[in-house]
Amino acid sequence: MTDIPTAMTGKLNLPTPVSVGPREVLKRVLFPFALFSVVLLSLLVLSWYLLLPRFTRVALHGVPQDPSHLQTYVEGVQAETKKMEDKRLALIFPLDHSSFGDLVQEKMSQPSLLAFYEQLKNVATTFLPEQSQAVFVQSISYENDVVQLKGDVRNVGLQSMAVVAQFVEAVRAMPGVKRVDFPSFTRERDENIGFHSPFVIQIHFS
Repeated sequence: MTDIPTAMTGKLNLPTPVSVGPREVLKRVLFPFALFSVVLLSLLVLSWYLLLPRFTRVALHGVPQDPSHLQTYVEGVQAETKKMEDKRLALIFPLDHSSFGDLVQEKMSQPSLLAFYEQLKNVATTFLPEQSQAVFVQSISYENDVVQLKGDVRNVGLQSMAVVAQFVEAVRAMPGVKRVDFPSFTRERDENIGFHSPFVIQIHFS
């Protein structure tokens, strides 16, 4: 029978631990790590070519499109849209080498009578600061590249003809005006408005 106290106090015969160097650890870890890397890389490649295209495709007008080609697809659609708009405008407004096109170009080249009339009214009220109500613009017409302006100068007494001359010079200085034909200078007397000078001037554009 084994003496328990003796066994407890005696030395245990345990195997001596074997020291493992770094090279041995590397040999044991290298193969599993390489195998895991190869498997992971294979799965990533398969998912890139098989799974991602299946789940990331976008259907445009019923046609599946690869997201990587969407920019090219959009540029192509925009180019086609621009071509179709140009064709539509060419059909609606055939301006090139046509009578209608010539009429439109002639109309666009003519000065805006309304804008010029507003400029004339501004000149009439500002060229003579001390008397802003001296020039009355009665009518304006445009024909054969010439604007005909009818008006009257009043409220300045005997200086009405001199004011007409000053107004003509102010009109001549307006942008786009090439020449202004001087009117005939007349002075008339009216019982209600006193001395006044009616005028008709021809304005030519450059």
